[in-house]
Amino acid sequence: MTGSTISAKYTKNGLRFSPKRRDSNSDENVPHERNLALLGLVVSVLVIAVKVFYEHYETLHNLVYERKLISYEVVTETGQIMFTNTWETAVKHNNIWLPLVCGFLATYFTWMCVYLDSKEPGVNPPSPLSPQKYRSQSGHTFHLNYVFAVLVGFLVTIYMYLKNISV
Repeated sequence: MTGSTISAKYTKNGLRFSPKRRDSNSDENVPHERNLALLGLVVSVLVIAVKVFYEHYETLHNLVYERKLISYEVVTETGQIMFTNTWETAVKHNNIWLPLVCGFLATYFTWMCVYLDSKEPGVNPPSPLSPQKYRSQSGHTFHLNYVFAVLVGFLVTIYMYLKNISV
């Protein structure tokens, strides 16, 4: 019976035919062309970025670094104190951005530890970035473990500001 229904399915006007295959050229080439276009875009943006970097290297260097005159006290063998002045290159505003970067990295790594330690990452327990259907399935909309990850980053940032930690 199953054989007759299958053969009846592919019969038209009393003639038997095989089912048509999908046109392989139109469907299969689109993702490859899209990937190739994306690769071309990335390469062209990279070439432009390198050219801009080399063209404005001195300006970018002055934007990030500054020269400071540092004085050192050197005690000689005879007990005399000698003062030495040297110019050193230092990073600008590192006492502002370094604690923020370290706090963000601490948040990221703690978040990923919590996320990957889940029974089903992103689903059980759902992260705040998970779709609404996963958050409603668990019955909780607020999970303390993800809040802890943000709290760790915040505390690292505050600690580094209070201790004035910089490069």
